[in-house]
Amino acid sequence: MATRNIIVFPTDFSPRSKSAISWVQQMAEQLNAEVHCLYVVEEPQIYATLDMGPVPIPSIEELTTSARTRLDAFVRASITSLGMTAKSAVLVGRPSDEIISYAGSHDAKMVIMTTHGYSGVKHLLLGSTTEAVLRHAACPVLSIRTA
Repeated sequence: MATRNIIVFPTDFSPRSKSAISWVQQMAEQLNAEVHCLYVVEEPQIYATLDMGPVPIPSIEELTTSARTRLDAFVRASITSLGMTAKSAVLVGRPSDEIISYAGSHDAKMVIMTTHGYSGVKHLLLGSTTEAVLRHAACPVLSIRTA
């Protein structure tokens, strides 16, 4: 039995991310590919200020459990409901690193993700997960620019 091609589709559950679904569907059909939908949980960071007192933060387990629930619902509503074969994974770490590593370890044929297309100060302050994936992924990356 032939192995199916894999398309990696990272999401943050935003309307911006959902706007790439038509591209994911088209490419999955053309490549006879299975879609691997990813969500990456970043470890919480606490930046203390004067006399803030204790600041409760959710544990990684709580964050990943919540993300898994949301991702499963997202995949059902947005991917499998359109007839695409899909798997999902919740990863923990720096988003660009985790996406690149996942795509490489699964021999993905393509990564499809959205970008704001920020430049200047916004880009400097917000960074760009998509840009890092574009620069370092071993497979093609389809970047969908959104407003």
